[in-house]
Amino acid sequence: MKLITKNRYAYHDYSFDKEYNVGIILKWHEVKSIKWSHINIKDSIIRIDNKELWIINMDVPLYQKASIAQIWWYVTKWKRKLLITKKELAKISAMLDKSWNTAIPLEVYLDKRWLVKLKIWIWKLMRKVEKKQILKERDLKKQMDRDIKSMRN
Repeated sequence: MKLITKNRYAYHDYSFDKEYNVGIILKWHEVKSIKWSHINIKDSIIRIDNKELWIINMDVPLYQKASIAQIWWYVTKWKRKLLITKKELAKISAMLDKSWNTAIPLEVYLDKRWLVKLKIWIWKLMRKVEKKQILKERDLKKQMDRDIKSMRN
């Protein structure tokens, strides 16, 4: 597995609930561009439309060596269909119906067969109070580790 890109901002605003790995339907020039790490999933989101899973706002710029004359119609941020089983789609749909839950792409990677895959996590949006509590706990743990380390020396 080769990691291409990661959505680092997702860890800051959301708390993890469930993980799914899905495929993406792409054109040949999009695959080439993604394999060269020309992709941005920071602002993208996952939606269910007509009993199908779609990624919206994923930015894949045009492959540098592709002919603009052949691909004059190309839009970098159109919605792309995701490949997932019906059973998993039903589970995701049920989880997204709950309040505060969101599906967000976390990673784009190449699997063993060099296919472009997407790791989706179902997240629950954290409130500011929860974020502050997590930061306090993290700081407290760091301080305790420092104290223990200083006592040993």
